[in-house]
Formats: sequence, structure tokens, C-alpha cells
Amino acid sequence: MKTKVGLCGYGPMGRMHAQLLNRIEQVELVGIADVQEDLRNQAAEELGVPTWASGEELIDARIADAVYVVTPTYLHGPLAIRALEQGMHVFTEKPMGLDVDICDAMIAAAERNGKLLTVGQVLRFWPEYVYLKNALDEGRFGALQTLSMLRVGGVSHGWRDWYLDEKLGGSQMFDRHIHDTDVCVWLFGVPGAVSAYGTDVGVGGFRHSFTRYIYPGPVSVAAEGSADLVGNFPFTMGFLAVFDRGAIEYSNRNKPTLMVYSEGDGPESPDLPEPLGEVQVGLNISSAGAYYLEDVYFIDCIQSGRKPEIVTPESARETVRVVRGEIESARTGGAVELG
Repeated sequence: MKTKVGLCGYGPMGRMHAQLLNRIEQVELVGIADVQEDLRNQAAEELGVPTWASGEELIDARIADAVYVVTPTYLHGPLAIRALEQGMHVFTEKPMGLDVDICDAMIAAAERNGKLLTVGQVLRFWPEYVYLKNALDEGRFGALQTLSMLRVGGVSHGWRDWYLDEKLGGSQMFDRHIHDTDVCVWLFGVPGAVSAYGTDVGVGGFRHSFTRYIYPGPVSVAAEGSADLVGNFPFTMGFLAVFDRGAIEYSNRNKPTLMVYSEGDGPESPDLPEPLGEVQVGLNISSAGAYYLEDVYFIDCIQSGRKPEIVTPESARETVRVVRGEIESARTGGAVELG
């Protein structure tokens, strides 16, 4: 039996999810919502499905078993809660919300209605980051000494420049840098404190930021994120993990992307799952493999009746809490305790 899916938002991320969902045999895409008429027309032509002028209208039509919320950030919480209250499972793109209160309301709505809720923190499915987690969990290279992460690129604008309004988008720290914060929460749990600084040009909040995540013991963890580079600078993401007996380096701009260095052996590039291939939506990613995996996983959770465990809503909520702490630290100039 197929899961009927409605999709709110047909921008680049929405179009990507639509293409990927159409590749899953157990899915029937039953409708698309977008406020922009040209995108609704494009969806109707490309997918042959009904369209609505708002996510609220699609949800209220009650045609779907599950709803994907792929809209501007400030709409994630309200649309997710509306769908959950009407008996639909929800996948929402990251960030889960702009503050902990809306995240708590989303979790409560899911529990109250007995529906599944997960968040598109896609690095938990990304092969290079999964390799890092497995190496940590297995102690493959001894104790971790340092982990530094990088995620930088050009300015994001979006529909009516919503990215550049901090009240709507939360700054690049919520849009881009949050991925690396989520990796920290996934790998190590919530840090005891964060210490951050960055450049706030007065439009859209922090455009460039640096964070130290403070954990017990000698390990040092840090991340840099930006959305302020000139247009011809290529989007760059990666990490360097240094262990007692080796190092793991990842960069999306290298071929191969992942290199492992260990005592007594020459560097190697471990086998990783083959990417799904290009998805033509204008996003700054080279393949859709991890996005496809998170979609397949969510649909499988619905069909098997089990709660998502890779990205729980409670964990995604904690990621939002940490990013809020980072913004506070950058604004006040001091470390922020998270407990």
C-alpha cells in the first residue's frame, strides 16, 4: 500500500524532495503547495498533481497520509503542527523551528495525535559523516583529539529575501551552520557550553560565525559557517577529525572526498555508498544520495509503524537549543552554558 504524500513548498529543496519521493515505489505524491503561481504551474506540469496556493490549503484538503514541510523556516512549526493535528505524519526540513518553544509544541502535537515527526538533519545520513561516527563509536583510531568543521558559501536570498530577515530565517547559523551543530549533538550530545563569535552586518543576523563546542575532557570541537562569500566562490563543506592514531579528512571539493590517515599505513579512501546521481534543482550539492536515504527511511518508518530513531524530534529540538546558545554567545561576547 502506498503512502500518500503532500509537499508544502516547491522551491529548490521542495523540487528535490519531489523528485526523490517519485523514485520511491511505496510513495504516491498527491499534491504540491506553493505561494508562487509560476512554481505551482511548474509542479503541475512536471508532476501532474493538484496544486494549492498555501500549505494550509493543502493540509486542510486532507488528501495525504504524510506532509513534507519544505517552506521558509518560520513556517516549519505552524505547518507541521497543523498537519499533525489533522492526523498526518510530518517530515519538516531543518531547522525544526526558530526556538525551543515551537519545537516543544511540535513534539506535543505529534505525541497527542500519535503521528510521526522527523527533521531533515541530513548529515546523519551523509556517508562521510556516517563513516566518522562509526569510527568514533568503534574506537577505530583511538581517542578523538580535535574535530573542526567547515560550511561556507555565498549569500542565500529566497522568496522575497526571507533568508535576509533574521526573524524569518534565523540567520545562516540556522540555515547553513546548523548542520555542523547537529553533527556535534549527534556525535557527542549537547555540549556543556558554547562560545561563539562572528560578523553581523545588520541584515539577516550573523553572516559568518565561529563556534567552540565545550565538552568534558581534552577533546576540542569547533565549526565555521558562512553565507557571505562572493558568488563565484564554490560552496564548501568538510571536516578534519584528529585521533590518537590517525586522522579523517572530508571535503566536498576533493576527489575522493574522504581520506583516512593512520599509523603504519598509507592514506586510503574508504569505499562509500554510490551517490544516487545528480538532481537538477540548482542546489549546491553534488549528489542526492543522503537526501534520498532520509526520505526512504521516513517512508519506511510510516509503513512499518516505528518512530524515527536516526533523527528524533527531541534531538532536533536540542540542536535548535544549541544554535540559540551560539547566537546568544556571539551577541554577548561570552560563553553560554547549556547544561
